[in-house]
Amino acid sequence: MKLIFAAFLAMISQFVYAGYDLHITKKDFWADENGPCISREEWSNYVKTDRQVQRDNENSTDDFLVSLELEQFPVWYNPDLCEIYTKAPSKNAINKLIKISEALGARVQGDDGESYPLTP
Repeated sequence: MKLIFAAFLAMISQFVYAGYDLHITKKDFWADENGPCISREEWSNYVKTDRQVQRDNENSTDDFLVSLELEQFPVWYNPDLCEIYTKAPSKNAINKLIKISEALGARVQGDDGESYPLTP
């Protein structure tokens, strides 16, 4: 019985940790292999100007923490796709992502390609 339960947990565990990502990108679609890029240098220069964004020293050089008044959330720089992304952000986090994207001349896009802010 324990073996069956363990197998069941293994099957569903990928869904337990799944979340919807938002991407700061300059591309028409964030996952495109080609297109305008947010370079590591551009991102590093931005981080130097925003006190709310700090490198996460406990993780890789591509991991960052954004500290807002009532919350903190991670963002990651993806050098392969030349983007910044986060997982399952709150409304306040989305607003911060939009501000970051504007400063970078980019936009916020969901996994399915929808742009933020969403129009009602």
